[in-house]
Amino acid sequence: MSLFSKGWLIACILPLAACGFEAVHGPNKAANKIFGKINISVLEGRNAFEFRDRLIERLGLPNGDALYLLNYLSTVKADNLTISKDNDVTRYTLQGETKFSLINTSTKAVIYKNIVISNTAYSATSGTYPTAVAELDANVRLSRDMADKIVTLLNITAKDWLE
Repeated sequence: MSLFSKGWLIACILPLAACGFEAVHGPNKAANKIFGKINISVLEGRNAFEFRDRLIERLGLPNGDALYLLNYLSTVKADNLTISKDNDVTRYTLQGETKFSLINTSTKAVIYKNIVISNTAYSATSGTYPTAVAELDANVRLSRDMADKIVTLLNITAKDWLE
């Protein structure tokens, strides 16, 4: 690495260190302490299954009694995005919103709540089966994205509500 490249590298990293930037994950970080400590409520439906599955994948299954309970309510709205000259809808957009709250299981107090919003789209074809598959895949992407956003928020804010 040339001296010029090292100088630019140091110049780019220095402001990050000065602004208080720190990693969320690492030894003795709050984000690591919530893994396997959150029970996720069970709702019915394909989107709820995909959503909960992704949360379990990222937050882990609690071993024994969980310290926290994550309650959530998701809504998904479909809109026509593109209409052809023949008045056929060729693209749909899905807009999802999930309101969630984290509850301390021993005190039953809500210790954190927030809302995440996400959207995705899928193309419609002249065939019903390919369109149904594209819609299912879009719903899976939407559910997983909202779950990932919740995990990110929990990891970032864990130091504020972790007991």
